[in-house]
Amino acid sequence: MIILENINKIYKTGDIEVHALKNINLHIKMKEFTAIIGSSGSGKSTMMNILGCLDTATSGKYLLNGLDISQIKEDKIAEVRNKQIGFVFQSFNLLPKLTAVQNVELPMMYAGIHAHERHERAKKALERVGLEDRIHHRPNELSGGQRQRVAIARSLVNNPAIILADEPTGNLDSKSEKEIIEIFKELNKEGVTIVMVTHEPEIAANCKRAITFKDGEIISDKINY
Repeated sequence: MIILENINKIYKTGDIEVHALKNINLHIKMKEFTAIIGSSGSGKSTMMNILGCLDTATSGKYLLNGLDISQIKEDKIAEVRNKQIGFVFQSFNLLPKLTAVQNVELPMMYAGIHAHERHERAKKALERVGLEDRIHHRPNELSGGQRQRVAIARSLVNNPAIILADEPTGNLDSKSEKEIIEIFKELNKEGVTIVMVTHEPEIAANCKRAITFKDGEIISDKINY
């Protein structure tokens, strides 16, 4: 599923070099539910950006579902992101003027899927996260937890190889946080591969595997259950 070999990421500012990632070697199998955990500056966000094809490594090899990302031309990267990766962000990233079902349809529009099929698939995705009675509501008519459910539904509609969740409970109250974690657990039971970035150990404990970063390196890789 995901294979990283000797991944390095160096940011340069004038004569100063910052080694954000140092010789990362990592395998994540299909159907795993993995947390990437670490404090601010640990390298976890850089790792997420590389996994999500939002940034490229300075050196090393990244294979996603058999694709060698380092060999794909830049103009094709957006296509890979849309088809292979589903994103869930802390800030939801929903368009305020669109309804829930219209927000969920967006990735399929970019993929060129016909309008009727888009609508049906979006409705099914919203049903999957328990929002079948909110499909015509706009984001400002939904709670934070419901908005994150819309974002999760949107991440699912193109049947991606992997879902990347970046601090997905960071803006939620404790009740909504638990509900969102349970949705991820259920999706994982259904076979969805999930990688979740968090700085909270108690959130990481809900994942089957927890990989801890510090100063750009993996310092721990453990199975939780």
